[in-house]
Amino acid sequence: MDTKSRALALGQSYLQTLGYNGFSFQTIADRLHIKKASLHYYFASKEELGLALISSYQQDFETWAEGLKSSSGPKKLNSFIEIFLEFSQDKNKICPQGVLCSDFNTLPPSLQKKLLSFHENQKAWLQKMLQDGIRNGEFRRDLPISATADFILSSLQGGVQMARLRKDFSIIKKIGHCLHDFLKIPPPS
Repeated sequence: MDTKSRALALGQSYLQTLGYNGFSFQTIADRLHIKKASLHYYFASKEELGLALISSYQQDFETWAEGLKSSSGPKKLNSFIEIFLEFSQDKNKICPQGVLCSDFNTLPPSLQKKLLSFHENQKAWLQKMLQDGIRNGEFRRDLPISATADFILSSLQGGVQMARLRKDFSIIKKIGHCLHDFLKIPPPS
């Protein structure tokens, strides 16, 4: 792995464990055993590194979503829940959107804008997943699409934080079961 890739990987790890304001360029340079000035060769600033991190998360999400394109709604939802479970099981990491939202007021405007775009893309994917699931008879027909997408995302982001606090990864699974119960078609009366 080259220096730029290693710096990005460290940036991701620090971001999801310490928050955007919890690490510095110096932290990454020290870990890479290089001078801080050498890190500036790859990223002009921490802001540029942050933009690269969000772009990387967005690309990973798009690749992941493409791999599920022909899956059922419940399978897509399960896979989405698994992302959050994996975060929490990996050294108590938090979802990148969740951690950046916590730091939102202190982020540079360019990062705020990029984060909002990432969030909107992920919400659009959830909305389409819900619409397709309703059309295919996999989910309840009475779901308010936009609010349900927000409900799913906020439940899982909050669940990751509670799992960290309680050191209990099963919280994510329990939230996942509740989400499935909420979305499913009620049995005929």
